[in-house]
Amino acid sequence: MAISGRAAACTALILPSPATTPLPSTVSVNPRARPRSKATTVAVAAPHANTGGAVLDRPAFDQSQLDTLPVPEEGGDTGRLKDRKGTGSGDSYKVLLVDDAKHTEQLVEKALPQVVPSITAESARQLFHESRLKGVAVVIVAVKEHAEFYAHMMVRQGLRSAIEPDSDLAS
Repeated sequence: MAISGRAAACTALILPSPATTPLPSTVSVNPRARPRSKATTVAVAAPHANTGGAVLDRPAFDQSQLDTLPVPEEGGDTGRLKDRKGTGSGDSYKVLLVDDAKHTEQLVEKALPQVVPSITAESARQLFHESRLKGVAVVIVAVKEHAEFYAHMMVRQGLRSAIEPDSDLAS
């Protein structure tokens, strides 16, 4: 079995000189291979000796370079509440709480914060009273998939809900 050029280079790093260290009988050396000088062997081996064998140092990280994001009050995806202005690609949908005689303030206060994490109990009470006065109240504005999920979860909690496209992004 003949040793390739790469294998010969590796054995040159491990074995300083074939003259001083006899090779095992299972290893054969290519007689046409160009003999390497000790200077070449040392030059190849020197970079590995100082770096610790390709171990990377941990990069310095400056925390002040990051933008801080607003922390939601109750946790979870904040979406965009009705009073916040935002820019969107036009695929935002309003999640509506539709007034129903079966809704009680306690039911809305308990169910809405479980369904929409950014809604507090106090804002759920305000949405309940707004839905009583106007017939509907905008709970949150989100992308269509999230809006459908929130509306479905509201129905499972016993609340009437609907979604509609958010055409007025400026309000």
